[in-house]
Amino acid sequence: MPIEIRVVQEYQEYMACEEIQRQVWGPVNFAFVPHHMLLTVQRNGGCVLGAFDRDAPGQPMVGFTFGFLGRTETGQLKHASHMAAVLPGYRDARIGERLKWAQRDEMLKQGITLITWTFDPLISRNARLNISKLGAISRTYIRNIYGPEPEDPQGVLPSDRFQVEWWLNDEAVMARSQGLYRGPDAEALRTRAQLANPNPLEPSDEPSGDAFLMQIPLEVNSLLVNDLQRARAWRYQIRALAEAAFAQGFVVTAYAPDKDVGYYLLERRSGKDLERDRAPGDRP
Repeated sequence: MPIEIRVVQEYQEYMACEEIQRQVWGPVNFAFVPHHMLLTVQRNGGCVLGAFDRDAPGQPMVGFTFGFLGRTETGQLKHASHMAAVLPGYRDARIGERLKWAQRDEMLKQGITLITWTFDPLISRNARLNISKLGAISRTYIRNIYGPEPEDPQGVLPSDRFQVEWWLNDEAVMARSQGLYRGPDAEALRTRAQLANPNPLEPSDEPSGDAFLMQIPLEVNSLLVNDLQRARAWRYQIRALAEAAFAQGFVVTAYAPDKDVGYYLLERRSGKDLERDRAPGDRP
């Protein structure tokens, strides 16, 4: 598919970003980022990239990504990637992946070596992209990031998220950018570590050892429609297990889908080990 990825430049292109948000997330009860905010951020160190279909009449924008400058808790400058969206008819064409790699290129031009964003840990498709294909890691779990508060355990599924850290000069990330490395498959993960949560309706094992597997349902959206109770059980089990693991120094380092579940690999890392995620010139 002849898709061009480039920096968004003109007024109509910023307006197209608004329209993509409406088509992807819906026009009701969604506070989209308006074109004037996207433009202002772009002019002041942020980054708005568009994906354009060169074969379609008018070469329309079919996807975009948007982020802005931020800082970590220790003061390191980073890029906070806030939105990434692709029109439904263009999904499964690796456009989202290409947008992220283009985002990496733009940040390296600015001398920035860390990008962060969040995603729902129960969404297998996003886990595969962020952890397996891009080589990002996670060691932060955020409860119910979009509210409302207080949380209703019998209401809609809480909007829990993993925060992703994408260290742009990490060896694994650089290898992936050159097509030289692919993450382990499900069979390889199962031979590497034991599963801690075989049943979402029962308590999981406590994090232990140097590594363990944490499974999620492969199609949580189907559960949301057909078995909300089970989907809710998955949410709270993953929340408890991930929070306990991150508190003990475990980090999500790999992901692979299987038949009806997906497996996260969590490895215990010391502060010294995590220096691998930074380029030699990076400073916290």
